[in-house]
Amino acid sequence: MSYNARMNISESLEQGVNLMLLGMGMVFFILGLLVIVIKAVSSLVLRYEPVVEPSPTVSTKIDDDIVAAITIAVKRFRSK
Repeated sequence: MSYNARMNISESLEQGVNLMLLGMGMVFFILGLLVIVIKAVSSLVLRYEPVVEPSPTVSTKIDDDIVAAITIAVKRFRSK
């Protein structure tokens, strides 16, 4: 009986190790496949993405009238 119990334990351990290796192998394979798919999609997007042309420079100078209006508005708000 002792010999039979040892065989069952060793068989169970062997099956456990095999299952663990299979599971780790599947995770590694799926993650590797995920990396390959992401790189492929990224290269396709970069290849077919429309080129954005730079917009012409817009003057950012603020008129003196606008500055005066903002100054008056801030003074009236603070005086309340």
